[in-house]
Amino acid sequence: MPKLRTLGSRVAMAPSRQPATQRTADRRTTGRALQERRLRIWSRDPHCAACGRLVAMHEFELDHVVALTNGGADVDDNCQVLCIGLDGCHHRKTQADLGRARGP
Repeated sequence: MPKLRTLGSRVAMAPSRQPATQRTADRRTTGRALQERRLRIWSRDPHCAACGRLVAMHEFELDHVVALTNGGADVDDNCQVLCIGLDGCHHRKTQADLGRARGP
């Protein structure tokens, strides 16, 4: 028994594998919750927030108004519908958010 009493002071908690702080981008909504959010946002307004084009359920990307990389929150109020494609509004906004906007 004496060994058990002294063992407690020599055993330390193992460090956690989880980072102490998580960025908003690390807590991005995924899976079923993301699909439910897509439907909610699209049902609220099925038009592209940039060009106004009416988009079908499979023709848009859910976009964060303030990008997660720029400190935006991953909440419905920070989400919008943007049309897709190589020259679509979502592609252009993503490039601008990352600082890669094309010049004139």
